[in-house]
Amino acid sequence: MSAPTAYGVGQPYSENRPIPTIAKFEEHQREQQEEQKANVLPDAPNDNPGAKGGAEEKDAIMKRAMNKEPPPTQQVEEQRKKGPRTVKDPTTGQQVLIKDAKFQDYEGGALDHLAPEDDVGGPATRKPGGVSEKVTAPSPAMPGNILLHAFPEPTVVHLKPFLDNMDRVMYGIIAASSLIWIFTAFGHGLWHFAFVSGLVGAATFIELTLVSLVQRSIEKEFERVRHDMARRRGEEFSPPTPESVEWLNAFLRVLWGLANPEMFVPIADVVEDVMQQSLPGFIDAVRISDIGQGTNPFRIISMRALPDQPHDKEYPREEWVGLDKAQIEAKKAAEGKPGSKEADLDQTGDYVNYEVAFSYQALPGQGNKLRQKNIHLLLEFFIGAFDWLHIPIPIWVQVEGICGTVRLRIQFIPEAPFVRNLTFTLMGVPAVEVSVVPLASKLPNVLDLPFVSKFVKMAIAAGTAELVAPKSMTLNIQEMLSAAVVGDTNALGVFVIRIHHAKDLQAKDRNGFSDPYIVLAYAKFGKPLYSTRIILEDLNPVFEETAMMILTRNEVQADEDLSAMLWDSDKRSADDLLGRVQIPVKELMKRPNEMFDREDPLMGFENANKMEGKLVWSIGYFEKVPLNKKLERLPEHTEGAPVAAKPPKTAPEMEMLPGDKAPNPAAQDLPPPPPDVQRTPPDPEWPSGVLSIVVHQINNLERQNLRGTNGDREGQAGQDTDEPSEEGSNLPSAYCEIVVNDDLVYKTRVKQYSSMPFFEAGTEVFVRDWTKAVARIVVRDSRLRERDPILGIIDLPLKKILTDSSEVTTMYSLQEGVGFGRANITVLFKSVKLHLSRAELGWDTATVEIGNRPFELELHADHKHMPWAAKGTGISLSTTDSTEKLSKANANVDEASGKITWEFDMLRLPVYNRYASSLVVSFGGGGVIGGAPQAIAVISLKDFVDGEERIVEAEVITGKNLNRLRQHAFTDFTRATHQYTVVGTLRLAVNVDPGLDMDHEKNAKTQARRHAFEAYDHIEGEALIAEKNSHAEDDGVVDKQERKEINNAKKRQLENRQRGIAGYKPYRTMKWMGQGLKSRLLPSSSSTKREPAVKSEA
Repeated sequence: MSAPTAYGVGQPYSENRPIPTIAKFEEHQREQQEEQKANVLPDAPNDNPGAKGGAEEKDAIMKRAMNKEPPPTQQVEEQRKKGPRTVKDPTTGQQVLIKDAKFQDYEGGALDHLAPEDDVGGPATRKPGGVSEKVTAPSPAMPGNILLHAFPEPTVVHLKPFLDNMDRVMYGIIAASSLIWIFTAFGHGLWHFAFVSGLVGAATFIELTLVSLVQRSIEKEFERVRHDMARRRGEEFSPPTPESVEWLNAFLRVLWGLANPEMFVPIADVVEDVMQQSLPGFIDAVRISDIGQGTNPFRIISMRALPDQPHDKEYPREEWVGLDKAQIEAKKAAEGKPGSKEADLDQTGDYVNYEVAFSYQALPGQGNKLRQKNIHLLLEFFIGAFDWLHIPIPIWVQVEGICGTVRLRIQFIPEAPFVRNLTFTLMGVPAVEVSVVPLASKLPNVLDLPFVSKFVKMAIAAGTAELVAPKSMTLNIQEMLSAAVVGDTNALGVFVIRIHHAKDLQAKDRNGFSDPYIVLAYAKFGKPLYSTRIILEDLNPVFEETAMMILTRNEVQADEDLSAMLWDSDKRSADDLLGRVQIPVKELMKRPNEMFDREDPLMGFENANKMEGKLVWSIGYFEKVPLNKKLERLPEHTEGAPVAAKPPKTAPEMEMLPGDKAPNPAAQDLPPPPPDVQRTPPDPEWPSGVLSIVVHQINNLERQNLRGTNGDREGQAGQDTDEPSEEGSNLPSAYCEIVVNDDLVYKTRVKQYSSMPFFEAGTEVFVRDWTKAVARIVVRDSRLRERDPILGIIDLPLKKILTDSSEVTTMYSLQEGVGFGRANITVLFKSVKLHLSRAELGWDTATVEIGNRPFELELHADHKHMPWAAKGTGISLSTTDSTEKLSKANANVDEASGKITWEFDMLRLPVYNRYASSLVVSFGGGGVIGGAPQAIAVISLKDFVDGEERIVEAEVITGKNLNRLRQHAFTDFTRATHQYTVVGTLRLAVNVDPGLDMDHEKNAKTQARRHAFEAYDHIEGEALIAEKNSHAEDDGVVDKQERKEINNAKKRQLENRQRGIAGYKPYRTMKWMGQGLKSRLLPSSSSTKREPAVKSEA
C-alpha cells in the first residue's frame, strides 16, 4: 500500500489526488480486512517485489494502467464489517487502535469513574501520561465527564420487545391476507381469481408499508429524544463541573446560526463529486442544489488531552513536529542537502494534541414545517435513457445523526497569530444516518428506501474516509489569518529521461520479432505518465525520445521507484511484458542537476527474474530554482499612507565617522526575507520549469439566451439582464479543460446544473520555455445529444501575465463562447535548474513546412544508374500524422550530374508529438497496391528550432525492409544493428511552425485533439481565416473558390456561436449523431503512435 497522505486545506483535486469514490473506499476496506487477517498493519508498506506473484503483479499494473478503478461506493460496507484496526496516528506519530463509529456506542451504564471526586478518574481527568494514546478513549462516542449520569439506553434495549411485536403484526397481516386469498380467490373463474389476487396483494403491501413506516419513525423519534435528553442534561449540569466542554457547545450553538451557508459549499461539493463518480447506470447525473446547516448544531460529547513526546527523555526532537515533512528534511540533512525554509517553519514552536468525540442528532418531534432546523440537502437525481433524456427527481435529504471521534494536533509558535498548523484526523469513519423524504409536505416518507438513503450515506462515508487515520489534513492557520499565498508548486523537481534504445529483446510474436514500446511511470502509482511510439517487428528498437516527469513530495514519501516497462504491442490480445527497470527515486535525487548514462538489464515480475535484453537511457533529476531576489519589485506605496521611517541608530553608530568600520557590522542585520512570489517574476535565465494551473470556481456562469428571458431578442431594449438563477432552465453543466501549447493536458469533473460551479481542481505540467508558452482554460457545457459547446475561453500567454510575479490569482472573463461568466484562476510557474538546447525549447504540436526551394537528390557515383532514379520518380513526405505526395511529373533529372530535383509549392504537414516524430521522405513505391519504397530519407524533427528555416542534408538509404527502418532514429547503434546502404544525399529546406493551424483540422480525430483544435479555432483560427478572406477583392474580382471560402467561414462562425440554423437543438442533435455514427462505423487507421491520456481528478 502507499504511504499515508496528508492533505492541505484547499489542495485541488488532480491526477495524483483523484476524487474519492465509494467503490475505491470499499476496495480499500477489503484490503485492510485482508491485511488484518494476515496480521499486517495497513500502513506498513510492502517493499518486497517478490511478495506478489508475477501474474498478480502484472494484473495490478495493467489494471492501474487502463484506469479500471471501481467507483467509491463499493468500499464502505466492507469497512463496516472489518471492525477495529491498527493504524499510524498522524497526530502523535504512534500506532493507534481505531474503529468506525456506530450509534450503538452511546452505551448506558454507570459513569462514576468520570466523577471529579473519583480517585482513579476517567481519561479527561487524568494527567496526559496516565492514559494510553494507543486506544481511542473511552469509545468513539462515549460521553465525557460533564455527563455525570448514565446516557439513556440505546434504542435496541427498550424498544426491542415493542419492535418484535410490530414484526409479529406484519407476520399476522401476511398470514391473514393469505387465508383471505385462499378462501376467496378460487372457484369463481379466472377473472375473479386475478381480481381478488391483485386486490389482496395491494392491500397487504399497503398494510405492511404503513406498519414498517410506523416502526421506523418510532425508532428515529426515540433516538432524537434520547440525544435531546443528553443535550439538555449537559446544559443543565455544565456548572460547576470541572473540565467541562459545554462552554464549547455554547460557542457552537451561537456560531452555528451565524455561519454563512456558503462555508459548507466545499463539503457539499465533495459529497456531490463522490455521488457523481459512483452513480448506477440508470442515473446519469446528480446535483446538490441546496445545503442548509439549520439551527441545530453539532455537539462535543467528550474531550481529552493526549500524551505525547514531551515526556520522552530525548525531547525535543524536530521530527516530532510536522511528522511527514520532518522525515524528508532529516534525510536531506543526512545527505548534506539544505532543508527548505517551509520545513523549518513547520518544525518550530510547540504543540498539543486533543481527542474530541462529537455527535449530531436531528431535533425530536420535527414535522415537515420545521425540518429546516436540521442539517439538510436538496438533491436532484437525473434519470436518463441512452443519453437521450434527463428526468429530474427532486429529493429532500435530512441528516438524522452523525457521531465520530477526531484527533487534533495544534502547533504553537512565538509569532502572531501564535498558531501555525492544525492537523486533524478521524479515528474511524463517522456514523451517519439520513432520511430521504419527498418535497411535497402531505406525502408520506415513501422514498426512505434502502437504495437512496444508503447511497447518500455511503457517499458521505467515502468522502470522510479520505481523512481517516493514517490519512490527515493540515490547515495552515497562520496563512489563513494572514491571507498568505501558497507560493509554491507541489513538484519538487523534474526528471529528464532520454530513452536511447533497447537491444537484444525477447521475441514475443510468431514472426520472430516483437513490437516494442516503453512506458514510464512511478511503480507504486502505476499510471503511465509517458509512452514512446511503437516500433514494429524489431528486437533492437532505437527511440531517441525525451520525457519529462514531475516529482512531488508524495512520490518521495511513498519511497517510489522510477519504472520503465517495455511491452510488446498486440492488436488482438493483451500486451506482453518484455521487461522492466526500476530505480528508487531517492537514489536518483542524490546527484541533482546533471544527466547520467545508464545501461540496465531488464527484469520481470515474478521473483524479479531476469529477462532478455537491456535498456540504454539517460536520467537526470533537476531541482527547482529559488526566485531571483534581484528581480523582486519594491512594494507599491499607497497614496496617502505614511512612509516607513528608518530604524534609529544605536549609540556606537551615532559616534562613527564616515569610513569607520564597525566592530561587528552584521550584529543587527537579519537575513534578508525570501523574494515575494507575487512581486518576483520568473528568471528568464531558467526558461524551463513547472507550470501550475488551478481553477477555483466560476461566478455567474450561464448560457447565452438569444431570445432573452422575456422573449426579446438579444441586444434589444427590454432583454432580461438579471443575475443567473439556480432555479432557471438555462443552467449549464460545466467542466473545464486546460490546454497548454495547444495540447489538452487536463480535464475537470462535470459540475451539474450550476451557475456557481466550484472546482478547486488543477494540474502541474512541465513547460519547456515559459516565455513562449500559452495556456488556455476552456469552459464547456456537458449537454445531452449535442457536442459539448464552448461556453468561453480564457487565453493566458505566460510572458504577459507573469511580467511582474511568478504567481497570479485573479478573475478572468470568459470570451469567444456561447456563455458568460468570470473564472477565478491561479497560475504559478517555478523554474528548474535545466538548460535545454534551443531546439528543445519548442512546442510539441507543430506544422512542418517544406520550403519553396526545390528538392535536390544527389546519388553517389556507384548508385547513379539505379532503375528508379534513371527517369525520376514520385516521392511522398510523411510524419506520424499526415502525408503529402509529389508525382513523377514534378521530377527533373540532370543526366550529366545525375541529380534529381522536384519543383513544388510549399508543403505543410501537421504533426503532434513532434519531439518523438520524424519526417520521412520515400522515393518510389505507393501506387494502387501500396508497394514498398525504393529508398527513404529520415529527418528527426527534434533537432529544429521553432520558426527558423534550415537547409537539411539527409542520408538516402536503401535496404531489404525500409518500412521497418523508417520507424527508427538513426544513430551509431542503428548502423550497427540494422542492414542498409547509403546511396545519396537529399537537400531540402525545412521549417517547424509551432502550434496548431487550420491544417490540423482533418487530423484531429480523437476527442482531445478535436477539443484542443476547437479552442484554437475560436481564439486564432477564425481571425486568420477572416484576415485571409478580407484580401479576396484585392484583385478586383471574387472568384468561385474565394466565394466558397467566405461562405464556409461564415457558416463556421455561426455554428461555433450557435447562431443561424445551429441555434436550433434538432440541428445540433443531428450533427452529434452524425459524428457518433462516423466514429463507430468507420474503422480507425492503425498507428504506431500511442495517444497520451488527458489527466483528470475524476
